[in-house]
Amino acid sequence: MVVMMKLKYVDELSGGRKRFRRRYPKAVAEALGEVFFQVPMKAREGAALVAEQERLVAAFEKIVSKAQGGAGQVSLREHWRDALREAQAMLEAISGDLSEDDKREVLADDLHRKKADPVLVKAVAAPQSEEPPATLLDAKEMYRRERMDGAEGRNQKNRLERVCRRMEGALGPLDKLPLVNLKREHGRELRDHMLQAPAKGKGGKLLSPASVRRELDMVSAMTKLAITEFDLQGQVVNPFEGLSVGPASKAPQTEWERRDPLPLAVLSAMRKRLDEKVKTPELGLIWRILEGTGCRGAEVVGLRVEDVHVEHAYPHIWVRWHEDRRVKTAVSIRQVPLVGDALVAAREALKLAAGHHMLFPRYAREAGPDAVSQALMKHRRAITKYSRHVVYSLRHNMKDLLVAAGVPQRDENRILGHTLGGLGDRVYGGEKARLKAAYEAMERALEGRPRNALIR
Repeated sequence: MVVMMKLKYVDELSGGRKRFRRRYPKAVAEALGEVFFQVPMKAREGAALVAEQERLVAAFEKIVSKAQGGAGQVSLREHWRDALREAQAMLEAISGDLSEDDKREVLADDLHRKKADPVLVKAVAAPQSEEPPATLLDAKEMYRRERMDGAEGRNQKNRLERVCRRMEGALGPLDKLPLVNLKREHGRELRDHMLQAPAKGKGGKLLSPASVRRELDMVSAMTKLAITEFDLQGQVVNPFEGLSVGPASKAPQTEWERRDPLPLAVLSAMRKRLDEKVKTPELGLIWRILEGTGCRGAEVVGLRVEDVHVEHAYPHIWVRWHEDRRVKTAVSIRQVPLVGDALVAAREALKLAAGHHMLFPRYAREAGPDAVSQALMKHRRAITKYSRHVVYSLRHNMKDLLVAAGVPQRDENRILGHTLGGLGDRVYGGEKARLKAAYEAMERALEGRPRNALIR
């Protein structure tokens, strides 16, 4: 008995010959300038025909994936530009006395016979073709290169991906929406989608208006950058800019209202727990330096041994930009005094780090600050469930101490890494004088602190 098998996308030509023929998706067809992927097949029957059909299915899917910005997120625009560069390199490698047009014709025919990427074939045969328009995927990649390269920490680097996933959930694939087609309606659709999105790890709660505001700000900045870099001024109006989020009558919440300083009982309990329960001594030392300096977590975790000066007339740490750590802003680059227990903790950290480049080598990796924060928060939750008590609260504690001690705002800002006021405060004054003033301010702030706040 003969079993007849019909293979998908395979049709029969005259003389028993076979052909693989499959229609491209509409967007891909427009980009490639071809409606079908069709190839004459060598095999005519049996296992050889099945194997050849499977290879051609894989070849088709690879072309479509690349054209759609699949693996590696390559936009149609970038795919076309890559193909132009590859085509030029191949043309330059052809020797002989052929003219430019003849070289292109010969190469295009050869690539077509080899079932090469149709975009590459088109780049060889018709390089003057209009390139695909810039899309939201191009905007994303432009923002990643220009704004996110060098961003510190896993969360920072993943933030753009998370926001773009929300965009795709609301607006569809990013490579299907050219920037020139953006309307205000797209902005409203994205905002409404975000307001209904669940917040991760919040037990079914929705994203807060503040979180939606931050994510929309990134989308707006991404689109604004793309409009500038792709020379689309006057052609595109940023639909994500100036969108209202939440009731207009609701008062905005400041940073200081979202997080509270840690009470003395919590500080003491954390010290006790970190001393008795934690097997990693670096965690306790990091907590003590954070508590005694008011620094941001990444600023301490990213310290190098050479940034710690404990034998100086005014012991301090240098928070600065280096190849293993970025800082938040220019004013974040500063000398922070080490007074009292923070100085003791820094000395202990130096002993532990002997022979290492980084002060906390265990966490000297891309996601190190995140790992420290998560570990410390785990211990904090064992002490208090209050959501406004976080590791960052230690900066609020230091702020309160500096205010209570009557420290001038200029020195307070220099210690905490906040923006300085007038030009004189930002520019003038020698390094030693600024450090001396900050050190004396820190001493005054810690003098009035309850003694059991620094229990060891």
